[in-house]
Amino acid sequence: PFNPREAAATLQAWMVAHPDFAGSALVWILVGLLLFCIALLVLVFSEVRVVLVVRDQDFRTDMSTGGYMNTTEKVAELEQREQDTVAARPYLTAGSVIVQFVACICILKPLCDVLDIIGLPSGNCFLTVAFGSFVGAVTTTTFVMALCWSCTRGWAALVLLLIAVSGDLLCPTGSPFLVVIWLCSSGAAFFYYFLWLPEQADVPSWCQSIGPIKPSMDPVEWHKAAQSATKAGLADLKDASASIPGIKSIV
Repeated sequence: PFNPREAAATLQAWMVAHPDFAGSALVWILVGLLLFCIALLVLVFSEVRVVLVVRDQDFRTDMSTGGYMNTTEKVAELEQREQDTVAARPYLTAGSVIVQFVACICILKPLCDVLDIIGLPSGNCFLTVAFGSFVGAVTTTTFVMALCWSCTRGWAALVLLLIAVSGDLLCPTGSPFLVVIWLCSSGAAFFYYFLWLPEQADVPSWCQSIGPIKPSMDPVEWHKAAQSATKAGLADLKDASASIPGIKSIV
């Protein structure tokens, strides 16, 4: 039977005999935390920008429906600029998930070494860490997206929140059956709500758009998205610099 005191003594003796082990483990954890924070900041920045764009579009739609606003050349330019702003969103979200995945692996990797040192089975440890990191990246991303969209897309935020919470509840059980059930059901729900249903002729009112969400596999589209995002970013920087008293546009 596993004896935690004996395991702790074994680990302590190993660290005394190998003083570099603690430093190496700390480096792995710090690198993982740094990557995770960067990925989280990118995700929040990207989602908040898209939320603001969608809220503005909703406002203009309401004004136009009520007869208070007409489509003008300025409005068309604004809509094009908004499209440029959100063009890179699918790639930023996907990139954030990938970086979070790598970050979680870095954070949990020393755990496999500890299991090997104290004599516990560690043959499938890296596979378990990789799978857990993937689940963690997905649930973190969907939870952050749910928080960002809760102010303007309630039903969509609820779908994202259910995916995140169900993953956090089922996957830590360690049951492969429950994990597979979560993967299949969450993937199907995401595809149905955010990808398939919006393409139908009759979209129900509870199906709410949260902007572009499907990344393209075409490198040409990657280049176009990068150009559009850069163009929108420079335009935002130009407006911000022009609004500062005594400072002319820096772009």
